[in-house]
Amino acid sequence: MLDSAPPEPPAHPPPLTGLRGTLRALRNFGFVGVGKPTAGDYDSFTASDGQMVPVCVLGSGAPLVLVHGVGCSHHDWMPVARRLARRHCVLAWDARGHGSCRPVLGTITLARLGSDLAEMIDHFGLDRSVLVGHSMGALTLMQYLHAHGTQRVAAVVLVDQSPRIVTDESWRLGLFGGCSAAMLSALIAGARRDLPDTLLKEVGALGGAWLTRQLAPEAPLGRLLRRRLQHIDVTPLLDLAESMAQADFRASLARLDAPLLVVLGGRSPHYAGLPLDAWYRDTVRHAQVSVYAGAGHSPHVSEPLRFVRELERFIDDHA
Repeated sequence: MLDSAPPEPPAHPPPLTGLRGTLRALRNFGFVGVGKPTAGDYDSFTASDGQMVPVCVLGSGAPLVLVHGVGCSHHDWMPVARRLARRHCVLAWDARGHGSCRPVLGTITLARLGSDLAEMIDHFGLDRSVLVGHSMGALTLMQYLHAHGTQRVAAVVLVDQSPRIVTDESWRLGLFGGCSAAMLSALIAGARRDLPDTLLKEVGALGGAWLTRQLAPEAPLGRLLRRRLQHIDVTPLLDLAESMAQADFRASLARLDAPLLVVLGGRSPHYAGLPLDAWYRDTVRHAQVSVYAGAGHSPHVSEPLRFVRELERFIDDHA
């Protein structure tokens, strides 16, 4: 039983990210320029459906896998990865549709990402890996654990993620404490109908009145971006969003038999104010839960030194 009730759900869910996060996500999705892999540290594997998945590999030692969130790439892990590589072999991929993992073959779903992770573990011959996932990456780990168990897992780290992102009358620990399946479906449907308008309105709202005017349909910049965006196929990413909305890993986590560290951002735009920490402590009795009071949705980005220090202590104690 939770010690305190979560707040009342909002009438309309707030934005998923700030303006800077939105622009970074556009870059990582390839909407505003595509970065190229840096030679030297990159490896890759080919998934069972032919998709080439790039993987940044650093250091040597016991394996540690870093799985990024939606709209991110392996670059978001680099401040953490470089420090961890002093003691571990660190592997950080670009998931399908993110970073340099394009073009995308077929549909992206959590099930597909979970299979990709299993195939990556096989390809690199990893045993007793520490798996670390942020946001969508945490859901990817939950999917992997649900399908494949913990036989090849030394420990699990989940960063700022609920096991079920949509809410209903009996579950208020999803997005914003009140993002229903109907709300999320409406947002996805709007993007399927008219991605440029949906996306530019979101960016404009985050940037204020001046940016809203620049991105309006009749403004030169608004017209230019709409012409460019209308040629981008976001169907795979919207398929991924739908699969995330349907996922529910509460029962799977209750049965987890691997060491678990949960890191939450006290100022997360997704889960701040929700007793998600209490749920993890009550549901996974052996879990270690750490709340970064000043951090948002990405504690590993805002406080990398603390994150590395606590992660290495957790690994030393439990893995």
